[in-house]
Order: sequence, then C-alpha cells, then structure tokens
Amino acid sequence: MNQLGPIFREARAKSGKTIDDAVRETKIAKKYLIAIEDENFDIFPGETYLLGFLRNYSQFLGLDPDEMVLKYRDYKIQEQPAPIEQLIAKPKNTRRYLLTILVALLVVSSVLYILLSGRKDQKGQKAEKVLTEEQKKPVETSNVYEFDEEEIIRDFKKGDTIKIPVSDKVYTVSIDGISDNLAFSIMGIPFNLSTDERVEVDFNRDGRKDVMIRTNRLGEGTVNLTLKKLYKSAGGALAVGEKPAAGSETASGMEISRRDTSGMETSRRDTSGTDTPEVVILKEDDLLSKIPIAPKSGFQIVSSYEKTDIVAVLKAIQTSYLGYIIDEDEKKEALLRDGNELTLQAKDVLRLMVANSKGIDLRINEIAVPHGEDGAITAKIIRWYRDGENSNLYHLIIDDWEK
Repeated sequence: MNQLGPIFREARAKSGKTIDDAVRETKIAKKYLIAIEDENFDIFPGETYLLGFLRNYSQFLGLDPDEMVLKYRDYKIQEQPAPIEQLIAKPKNTRRYLLTILVALLVVSSVLYILLSGRKDQKGQKAEKVLTEEQKKPVETSNVYEFDEEEIIRDFKKGDTIKIPVSDKVYTVSIDGISDNLAFSIMGIPFNLSTDERVEVDFNRDGRKDVMIRTNRLGEGTVNLTLKKLYKSAGGALAVGEKPAAGSETASGMEISRRDTSGMETSRRDTSGTDTPEVVILKEDDLLSKIPIAPKSGFQIVSSYEKTDIVAVLKAIQTSYLGYIIDEDEKKEALLRDGNELTLQAKDVLRLMVANSKGIDLRINEIAVPHGEDGAITAKIIRWYRDGENSNLYHLIIDDWEK
C-alpha cells in the first residue's frame, strides 16, 4: 500500500506545525487537510480541487508537489478493486454439481412465478393503476445548512437555506431557483448570479467583506457553490510608535475607511438601512485580467485559492531607511531605528525600498521573507499572481523591482 497520508502527517510533525498552523498559512479548510492525512479523498468535491490542495499542502510542508501527485495516482490505482473472478477460486471438481443445482433452482423459480402471477389479486392491480404520476415522484425536501467553517464547496438545491453567523447575528442566504443562472436571496433581497461571477457580502456593514460566494457549476436541479469567509480591509500603514486613531487605516482591519474594488464592480445593491447587507457582484474575468501570471523568478511566499490582503511587518534590528508604495499610491518614507516596528497593508501590490536590508526583519503574512544582504540597498515588489495553469490558484511572490 502506498502510504500517502502518513507522508504528509510525518512531514508536518517534523516541521513542528499543527493542523491549525497549516490552515492559517495555506488557506485550505481544516477538514480537507485532515482528509489528506487520513487518505479520505471521497469528501473532496472533485479531483481538480484535490490535486490543487495536494500541491499546495506539499509545498507548505517542503515536499515535492509533482511527486506527491504521482503517489496519489499510484494510491488510486491500488485502491481499485480486483475483478471478482480473481478473488474467488473455482474448484474444478464441484463445477458440474453446482451447475446441476443452478438449473434445478431456475426450473422451480419459473414454476412458482407462473403460479403466483396467475393468482394475483385483481383489486390490487386496479389500485396500482390509478396511482398518479405526481404520487410516484420522489418527495423533495429542503435543507438548512449552517456555514461555520472557513470554506465549503458543495452542492445545493432549490429551497435550501444557508445560515451564516457574523459577530452576534445570523444571516441567511436562500437558493430560489436554478437554471442558466442562480437565483438567490440574501436576507430576503433577490439577486442573480452566473458562473462567471462572484459575490462578496458585508453583512453587518462594518467596512469589511464577510463572505465570498462563487458559482462553480449549474446542473439539473443543483448548484455547486464555494463559500469562503473573508476579512478584507483597505490598505494602509501605521507610523513608527504611533497608535491607531478611530477611523484610521490599520493592519488590524477593524476600523477602516471603505474602499471598493476599483474597476471590477458590475452590480451593487446598497441601501441606507444599517441592517441591510452590502452586496457586490464581480466579474471573474475582470478579476483575472487585473492579476498577472506568476513569473519564474522571485521567492514564493504562499499559494492560495483566495487572495488576501498583503500584510508586511518590518522590525528594525539596525537603523535602516525605508521607502514604500502601497497599491500604486504615492511614495512614503520612514527611518527605522533598532527596535522600531512598522506594519504595512496592501490589497494587491506593495513596493519596498530598503537601505541596509540586513537591518530589517521582514515578515509577509506571518512568513519570514529574505530580502537582502548586510548593508545592501534593495528594491522589491510583493504582489499576487495567477498560476499559469490553474486560474483558481494564486501565488504571493516577492521579486526584484525593475524600474
């Protein structure tokens, strides 16, 4: 047996990482990581998602993604059942005896069937004929699901309701109809969604998107959806030694000024009522067109099926000069002395210019990142890229900033 699960489990144990660490850094739902380590591959919604998760988890643990995919394919071949005739021996000396018994049973069965068919109750036949087509149809039942995970990918049908807890309140998403588009309601407000669109919802209108909903596939009577929890905020920086004021843009993402996705919004439902969720529908093609394909160079920080904010924490070990540009805004500067710490947050791209690079400890999205030698002057760009083969997969990469 090709023990695929233990390879991942042992690699994670050697790295000193917990499952929760892996969930936070890979952005893969906890149940899928546990399923990989337990070789429980039946719970994945499709092999495409499984292979993507295998590659991402392999990279996180320092394993060869291509080798792990090959091991999975070997495992799949080994798990296929052997033909029954190879598992059951056929004693040659009893073959004629068994054939005789089989023929006798067939004869007896035929006689009994003819006798019983002739005596069938006529009244029962008449009652069976008057059954309507409506009575013969299976009864469809609606279900209520509570979205209490980081991410789910599953099928839903018309009439299903999804409950989404946010803070101290529960919000509902209802599946109203499935045809060429998905008809659904958010807290009773109707919307339509096609397979080339996604929805981002701020339920409690606190300035950050809470949940993303994407239509993966529309079928006969079912729709396959991805629901992902989001906690996105606008980009910003906190000056050295400064405490955030109410309403300022900080790395915490709790109190921010609203900034929508520029140039990608196709429809929006917004009212002045504070209890009404803010809903933004985005075109997937518009999203993809604004994200370049990953280069061959650079240091890959993390891979994920969802883009998150870029959060850079710079801690000075020695006095260093820093220049930075957040999301192509104006250039800003800071002088960091030993012990100073600066947090920068960007939505799509962050540019850093550092004098005495070795004097700065740099962490991007909680991951330590190399960026220069002692005394060196460096110019780096940190941004999200699309995978060249899988358009659903993103890579966060730091590379040289070539002007």
